[in-house]
Amino acid sequence: MTEPVFVAESARLLIAAGAGIILLLLLIIKFKIHPILSLLISALVIGLGAGMPVPTLVSTVEKGAGDTLQGIVLLIGLGSLFGGILEVSGGAQCVAQTLINKFGEKKSGIALGITGLVVGTTVFFEAGVVILIPLAFGLAKKTKKSTLYYVIPLLAGLATGFAFIPPSAGSVLVANMLNVDLGIMIAVGVPVGILSLIFAGILWSKFIGSKIDAGLPSNIQEVREAEEGNLPKFSTVLCIILVPLVLILCNTFSTYIPGIAPARPVLEFLGTPFVALIIAVLCAMYFLGKKQGYDGEQLKKILDRSLRPTGQILLVITGGGIVRWVLQDCGMGNQFPS
Repeated sequence: MTEPVFVAESARLLIAAGAGIILLLLLIIKFKIHPILSLLISALVIGLGAGMPVPTLVSTVEKGAGDTLQGIVLLIGLGSLFGGILEVSGGAQCVAQTLINKFGEKKSGIALGITGLVVGTTVFFEAGVVILIPLAFGLAKKTKKSTLYYVIPLLAGLATGFAFIPPSAGSVLVANMLNVDLGIMIAVGVPVGILSLIFAGILWSKFIGSKIDAGLPSNIQEVREAEEGNLPKFSTVLCIILVPLVLILCNTFSTYIPGIAPARPVLEFLGTPFVALIIAVLCAMYFLGKKQGYDGEQLKKILDRSLRPTGQILLVITGGGIVRWVLQDCGMGNQFPS
């Protein structure tokens, strides 16, 4: 653990931290202040309340911003490009439709959960919901069942994929903050994500869906889906999604496998997370872009659009990192000895 640069009095620090967190919640929930402003105000309140000198606080804020963004800016940006192509080309819908056809209507909740888990590793949670929620509503309309049967597995899959499995922004941020190799994160995150999906998504949806009959939104008829014939091939989409995961895992496991020393430098380069994502984006541009009829100008517009939410997301992540560094530099970690 990094040693604190300022040792605050224990009681004062705990009070300041509690007040800062309460203020953060009030600013966001009650006063509707933008999260980045709320996080920065909360960080300053915690630092000043704990008695941190102003020059030290300013230095901590600047250090927190830099250290939080270090190692994740490229990955989140490239992940946004990858997810944008997957969304526009119909790749995400292709995965969902193929699995639903394979599993059948009775087990389509499982198919949507698996789809969410796969897609959640490549797109932001909100984008995944926008792309896939029409499929869940469509199934609910067709089967006359509660929408909870289909929506909960889908959301559970998206949430677990985004939280646990790189190269999603959430998992990359956690791995970066804890200094965990992304290959290890994938190896641990996949089984954890699957278990979370089974219990929080599939099993829970069957239970609560039988108890609560949640109807469809009134505007569901306005949702338009792409025609199945215009979607890319399932095998193509799946291979492209697996490209960064496989390359990162090969890099990690190469250090534990004897006899492949000559190939290790190549695997190390190709498995560097941002290099693996560059390769994945290029594959997506060609197989899901060019091969689907998109020209260079159209692809550029798709990529430009996919980067629009990235700035806001990075700023919010930075704000959260600044709060963490203020608490850490005040000695919060020492209040809870292991």
